[in-house]
Amino acid sequence: MTGVTTPAPEPGTPWVSDMVTVAASPIEGRGLRATEDIAAGTIVIRLAGRLVSSAELARIMSRAEAEPDAVYVDTITVDEDRHLVMAPGSLAHFGNHSCDPNTWHVGPYAIATRHAIRRGQELTIDYATSSGAGRFSMRCRCGSSLCRGEVSSDDWRRPELQDRYRGHWVPALEERIRSTGTE
Repeated sequence: MTGVTTPAPEPGTPWVSDMVTVAASPIEGRGLRATEDIAAGTIVIRLAGRLVSSAELARIMSRAEAEPDAVYVDTITVDEDRHLVMAPGSLAHFGNHSCDPNTWHVGPYAIATRHAIRRGQELTIDYATSSGAGRFSMRCRCGSSLCRGEVSSDDWRRPELQDRYRGHWVPALEERIRSTGTE
């Protein structure tokens, strides 16, 4: 049926490849770094956590913003009104953003290498490909020649990103792109 999408399945168990470790990052604090060469198309992360509605996510984010010592809330938009809130302390938490990333989504919860990654390189992802909840915005310090300076939950509207990441957005954003006819 045209225009009907199947909701993403429930998330499984979180997993980060043993070819990846946490190390100091020139982008931000600590990041994920390859411990060996990794071929293009290799799944390196499987995200997991709790699926919540947009209203529940707003409550979680408001509580976190109100508490200065609150744990950072890692979340991605999966479907419209379904967001994955990852457990605190997950290794995936250390995945830093880049406007020219070397990993991308190959499903709602799986992240694979976009191209071959050399041992010692930091693994990065473009947060725009998974951030669909309103109000998300952050300054970017990725240092890429493609750096946008700011990343937001509206970046899915950018034609150059739609082209660059075609087929590698979370389901909700893929559907938004398809339904607006801007792909």
